[in-house]
Amino acid sequence: MSTPLPDPSRTVACLAIPSLAFQCELAERPGLLGSPVVLSDVARARVVKATLEARRDGVRVGMTLRDAVARSPLLTILEPRPALVARYAESMVEAMAGVSPLVEESETGIVFADLRGTEALYPGIEDVRSAVFSGVSPQLQPQLGVAGHRLTAYLAALRARPSTVVHVPEAEAATFLAQEPVRHLPLPPEDIERLHLLGIDTCGQFAGLPRSAVEAQFGFAGGIAWLAARGEDPCPVRPKPWERERVIEHVQAEPPLVSREAILHGLEQMLGRALRHPRARNRFVRLVRLRAETERGDLWEHDQVLREPLGDRGRLWTLVRSLVEYAELPGPFSFITLELSGLTKESGRQQSLFSEQTRRQEQLDEMVRHLKVRFGESPVARVVDVEPWHRLPERRYALLEYDP
Repeated sequence: MSTPLPDPSRTVACLAIPSLAFQCELAERPGLLGSPVVLSDVARARVVKATLEARRDGVRVGMTLRDAVARSPLLTILEPRPALVARYAESMVEAMAGVSPLVEESETGIVFADLRGTEALYPGIEDVRSAVFSGVSPQLQPQLGVAGHRLTAYLAALRARPSTVVHVPEAEAATFLAQEPVRHLPLPPEDIERLHLLGIDTCGQFAGLPRSAVEAQFGFAGGIAWLAARGEDPCPVRPKPWERERVIEHVQAEPPLVSREAILHGLEQMLGRALRHPRARNRFVRLVRLRAETERGDLWEHDQVLREPLGDRGRLWTLVRSLVEYAELPGPFSFITLELSGLTKESGRQQSLFSEQTRRQEQLDEMVRHLKVRFGESPVARVVDVEPWHRLPERRYALLEYDP
């Protein structure tokens, strides 16, 4: 069997779920299907998204909830739950990661994947669609776009119907983009406003301008946007360097954990399990990520990028504990996630000949750093010689702040 040749028109795939927060809530409540439903903002003051049934009753985005209920008495109002949105967004990334190792989440609900090198695994566009949608709930109404470049794939995904794919061949990219509004171009909002003032509202009008004139007005970013409007977007998919090499541990708490002591006890057990995982054994960690969900659906998360990789459980636990001890928690935790990312390939580190003395010094420095974070200044001082020959003892030495 011959190996399929690379197709330049299917280099980038984009998985999009517009209004992911709204779709998540509807997926969790299938009984609301076919009824007037709106999603409120965080302040529970205005309408952010509305179903077709609510719009038929006269409900519009931006309307106050009081006016919306007055127009639609049977209206159901849903509040956004960041923790739920984060969970579904992670499932989108995992679905795309099952197709390609090069995955980028540009924003919540928008995930790109580089398809180069996957032609033998997924020879047809329908094979790509089946592989991606197998990891996403159909109730979220996912949309998929495939094209030769980033912007074309993104707009193709927005044009696709739920659970379908739109493929834009390379030769048709410029025509496909011609009628799209310029707000989708990779330009700052003020530059988009300038284009509207100049009467340039579509990508086709923008692409018809001379590139030299565009770069003279909008700089290097204008040249990139000009190429994108012609279907030649040069921006690649930029995956996180540690996205694939990671170990994740979860804890479901029933009842929710209220005290910090209970939270720390659960995290200590999770850290031990994570370090015993075959993928993390005898390796060092570059990123520690904590994520927790409250019983009301609020999300608390903290990422700590390490200045140098750590593989010692004691030092990692000191770091994890400090992230929780000095944090302001939003409420009782019902679900906790610990992630160790950026696992290095090294399995050991050359120790000093004076390992015991070095270890004690590192422990002292680590302790002083945590005390300095807690009290604002170092509570430990060191004795230094000032005038050792002086006849008065208090003049011979001085105390200086110990700052590792």
